This record gives sequence, C-alpha cells and structure tokens, in this order.
Amino acid sequence: MRKKGIRQQVQRLLFLCSVVSLLLLGGIALLGMMGARQNSLEDGREIGEEASLAVSRTLQQEVENHIAILAAEKSHQIDLEIRRIADRTELMGTEMSWINDHEADYSPRVVEGPRRENNGKFVPQLEFASWADRNALQGEIGLTANLQDLMLQVARMNGEGTAITVTSANGFSISVDADSAERFPSAEATAPRPFDGTSRPWYKLAQQQQKVSFTNVYADDFNGKLRIACTVPYLKQGNFAGVIAISTYLNNISQLVLNAQAETCFVVDKDGHMIFFKDESGMLATVDPQMDLRDSPYRDFAAVVDRMTQGEKGVQTVEIEGHTYYLGFAPVAENGWSFAASMDSEEILQSEQAARQDVLQIAQENVDNMDAYMTKVILAMVLVILLLIAVVSWQGRRMGDRFVYPILALSKGVREIASGNLDKKLDIHTGDEIEHLSICFNAMTDELQDYMQNLTKVTAEKERIATELNVATNIQESMLPNIFPPFPERADFDIYATMHAAKEVGGDFYDFYMLDENHVVITIADVSGKGVPAALFMVISKTILKNFALTMTGESDLSAMVACTNEQLCQNNDAMMFVTAFVGMLDLVTGKFVYVSAGHNPPLIYRQREQRFAYMDVAQNFVLGGMEEMEYTGQETTLNPGDKLFLYTDGVTEALSETEELYGEKRLLTCLNSCPVEDKSLQEIQQQVQQDLERHVGTAEQSDDITMLILSYSGQQKEEAK
Repeated sequence: MRKKGIRQQVQRLLFLCSVVSLLLLGGIALLGMMGARQNSLEDGREIGEEASLAVSRTLQQEVENHIAILAAEKSHQIDLEIRRIADRTELMGTEMSWINDHEADYSPRVVEGPRRENNGKFVPQLEFASWADRNALQGEIGLTANLQDLMLQVARMNGEGTAITVTSANGFSISVDADSAERFPSAEATAPRPFDGTSRPWYKLAQQQQKVSFTNVYADDFNGKLRIACTVPYLKQGNFAGVIAISTYLNNISQLVLNAQAETCFVVDKDGHMIFFKDESGMLATVDPQMDLRDSPYRDFAAVVDRMTQGEKGVQTVEIEGHTYYLGFAPVAENGWSFAASMDSEEILQSEQAARQDVLQIAQENVDNMDAYMTKVILAMVLVILLLIAVVSWQGRRMGDRFVYPILALSKGVREIASGNLDKKLDIHTGDEIEHLSICFNAMTDELQDYMQNLTKVTAEKERIATELNVATNIQESMLPNIFPPFPERADFDIYATMHAAKEVGGDFYDFYMLDENHVVITIADVSGKGVPAALFMVISKTILKNFALTMTGESDLSAMVACTNEQLCQNNDAMMFVTAFVGMLDLVTGKFVYVSAGHNPPLIYRQREQRFAYMDVAQNFVLGGMEEMEYTGQETTLNPGDKLFLYTDGVTEALSETEELYGEKRLLTCLNSCPVEDKSLQEIQQQVQQDLERHVGTAEQSDDITMLILSYSGQQKEEAK
C-alpha cells in the first residue's frame, strides 16, 4: 500500500476535524434553534398581548390628557375675557369716585339724551328714571359727564355689543352703547322711554356687594338678547353714590365655547345652571338646560356638575342614557363659572379595539413569520453544514479578499477625513452595504462643509448684533447722569441714582438738572415694554420732558409742563406706547417740593424728625402718551434739613422670586426703615435695597428694568440765607 504524504495527512486530519467540528456545532445549534423557536413563539404571543394592553392604556390616557388640556385652555380663555371686563369696570369705578372726591378740579360737561340718528354708533346718552328730579340733578350730571371720554374709549376697545352705564342713586343714567333707536317706544315717538337704572339687577347687586361683581345672565331691556354684566359701586366722600356696569352680549363669550374642538361642551355657573353649550354628539339631548344640573337624574353627571360649581378641575366618566362619556372640566376663576368638554367613550373604545386588533394581528404575523423563518433556517443549516465542508477553504480565501480589502480602504479613508481633509472622497464599488456606507461618508463630508460655512456666517451675524447691542447699551448708559456726586460744589442737597436694564437696553430712565441756582428738577420714569422699542421711546420721553422743563418760569408751570409732554408723546404714537413718570422740582432755599405723578409708583419720604420712611400721598394722574388732552394735578410738600426722597420704578416692587412672589411695597418699606439712614450715604442706602432685592429674587431671571433715585436735602444754603 502506497503511503500518503504528510501534506495529504494534514489535509485529511484538517478535513476530519472540520467535519466533526461542523457536525458537533451544527447539532448543538439545531437543538438550540429548536428551543429558541419554541420560546420565540411563546414570547411573541405574550409580547403581542402586552403591547395591545399598553396601546389601550396609552390611548385612554392620551384621550384624558387631551380633554383635560382642552378644558383648561378654554376655561382660561373665558377667564381672560371675563377678567378683562372686570379690570375695565374697576378702572371706571375708581375714576368716577376720584371725580366725585375732587369736584373742584372738574368743569361741568354736557351730555345729550338718546337720538335716533346716533343708532349704530357708540355715543354717550343721558336718561332719567320717571321719578327723578331733572332740574335738581343738573350739577351732578355735569360732573358725572366728565367720565364719558373714558367710557367711549373702553366701549370701542370692547367692541360690538358692549354697553356701559353709570347710574346715580338719584335716578339718572349716562350710557354708552350703539342702541339709540331702541330707546324709543315706537318709530313715531319723539321722546325716549324712561330708564330707571336703580331697578336693574346689576345695580342692586353692586349696591349689595359693594365690590366688583358679575351678574347672572339677564335679558336686554331693549331687544331681549341675553347679556352678562360686570358692575361696581362708585363713591362720593366715602359714601355710596351710584353704580357703573359694563355688559356684553352672551354670544360674544359663547363663541369661545362654540369654537372648542369638541363635539359637546358647555359652561355652567356657580348655581349649576347651564349658560351656553354646544352638543353635536347628542350627549345633552335628554338634559334639561334650564334646571339645576346638580339635581339631574343622571347621578354621574350631577356629581361632576357639583364638582364644577365648587371650582374643581379634572376628568371623569359619566353615563347618560346608557352611553359613557369622558368629561373634562376646569373652573373660570374670575366669576365662578366652569367649562366642560366631553368625548364619547364608544369612539375611544372603537379606536382602542381597532388598535388592539392591529397590534395582535401584527404580533401574530410576526409569530407566524418567525415560525416559518426558523423552520427554513433549520433546513438551511443542514444543507449549509454539508456545503461548508466542500467550500470552506476555497470560499474562505475568496470571501476574505472580497470583504477585507474594501474595509481596509474604508478605514484608511475615514482616518484621513477624521484628520480634517473634508475634500477626501471614498471610491469603493462593491455593490453592497460597504459601498452604500462609503456613499454616506461622502455625503456626510459635503454636509459638514456646508454646515461649517453656515455656522461661520451665523456666528459672524450674532457677533455683529451683540456688538451693536453693546454699543446701544453704552449709548443709553451715557444718556443718564452717572457721575456722583453730580454737584460736588453744592452742600445743600445730594442725589444718587442707578438703572439696571432687564435686557441689553431698557425702558426705565431717571434725570436731574438745575433750572437755576435755587431749583433742581428730578425725574424717574418707566416706559411700557422692554428692549429696543422701550429704549427708543425712553430717549424721546426723556428729551421732551427736559426740553419742556427748561422752559418753565416757576413752580406753577410744572403741571402744564407735564401736560405738554403728554400731548407731544401722543403725536404719531402708532405703537400705542406710554410712560409712567414722577417729576418734581425742589426749591433749595425754602425746601418746597412741587411734584406731579403720571401713573407712577408713589415715592417714599424720610422725615428726620420721625426717623423713618413713609409712602407719599400721591395723586395718580393718567400715564404720559396714553391719551390726549389730559389734565395733570400737581402737589407740594416741604422738605426739612435731613429729609430724603426715595424714587423707584415698578421693577423694584414687582421683582419676582423663584416661587413667583412679588417683592412688594411693604418689603421695600421694611428694608428702608431697617437701614440706619443717618449713618449711611445715599449710595449705601441704594446698595442695601439692591442687596435685599437680590436676596428675594435669588436665581430667578430679572423680569423688568430696576431703577432707583435717592435725593437728600440738607438745607445748608437755606440756613446761610437766614
């Protein structure tokens, strides 16, 4: 027998080892795959069930979240509309009380009775109750007519359907609405019918509550349409004098409900009565909207309405006529209403069942596919084991060369790209995923080049904007007096002031300057808004105020100077911006301090003889730039040697802490009175307030400009004059 060579023996040994190894590994693999097949089938079914349950729970939770968010958003919209009406009503009540308490400052004005030709236009109209003594009321009517400009402005802002009425306890009313013709009993009548406002429910409500209140829904006197009114009493010398009411058609508010993205939604008042509703799903078809819904025969529905009347919010299921609904509700905080929106649970159930069936079907298809795939794999493994024995050596080298070379080329190209050569392009053509990967790398380098170019442009633009804002900040800071002490040669007074803008530029400003040897003018102001627009308006306001101030001939000109500034700011004020301001002039010889406040925060005054700060009694005039032809009332006080004035903007008292708590006027007063004023300079007093403010704010972001000005009067020149 011919002996085999070593090469053949080695080949035979390698062949036998390969066969035994492949058979052993193949058998183990087959057993493992059979077990994996069974486990996969069981796990697939369990995963399908769990996934379907998870989809059901998620869908139900999403529906509850959606309807809760919808209810919260709509109730908030209604609350904002109601609050807007309440704020404007309270504003007019305060203004009317002011007019009554300062009768000497106002001239009588004329207001006419209803005229048909004014129908459709907002005009003031004078009406009387049948029992009113018209001749005896002429003086009070002339005084009350001073409110008509503000009534017209508010009516136009509120829009169509608004009616504003001022009713005196003595039987006359001044109304602003667009329903002049409806006040006449017939088309041929020449005199309007009497109108007794004191008998209206809104009048009695305000007289009883003595505060801002909302009426229940009531019918309009003239056309029978449903209205709701916000009413407030006004006073004269601290006593009840009459009522002011702003009413609007219920349709103006109900549109917020009708536009809700829900088939059924409604609003109930605090007594459980339905005010208005939309019912496209038929949920409320068997519900009597006139009854107290807390007494509804549908227990779940009655319980939800009871929670709504108590101001609660949430989502709850209710059953009506065999149908289950998801009902989300949220309160309207301003007047005790509550908004609710519903969704039929059958729709949710259908969607849930459809989603569940889809998930189960997908899971079953995956299980079936897995079963078929595993069966094919087992059969293929048997064939592969046999084929591998024949082709392992030949195919191994061939496949090795096929895969290793492009991978090495890809690795080399990637290293070059990573080194920074983004112009490098990979040139690999294998017709498989490696070629696709090289194409993706080439696309990535192109996108990186574009991104870096765009990033360079964006960075340059941001730097340019930042530079311009920095220049604007420097310009604004240079416009404000910033050298302290400002008048080192003067020993009879001293001033210190600071302004910290909430943004790069701000809308607050302060100013002070000498009119002559014995008079100094101080100003502090706050422009509406923040940022660049407020800064531009601030420059205009500061310039106009100072220009007019320098033309004054005496202390009596201060009120007129502020009024002239208001007229100038109102010109071409298309942006409707305004500024609150406090302007004062101090006589350095006598200590007489004359001042005017245009809607600004009241300053604090330190009396040396009392050794404490207190808020000044300031007459609040209208803001500057808000309305033309406004009159401004000046006031005066006398500063004694050692007295001080502390002026500030609302950025101090309205600074918010991390928990959104206001700093407040009380905390400011406490801070100043805790400071040993006699032992500290003006700068040290300002720094103590600033430090207390920073402790209150903490890490919260500054929300508004913060400006403070302190004036100290020593009166040394006054003593020398004596």
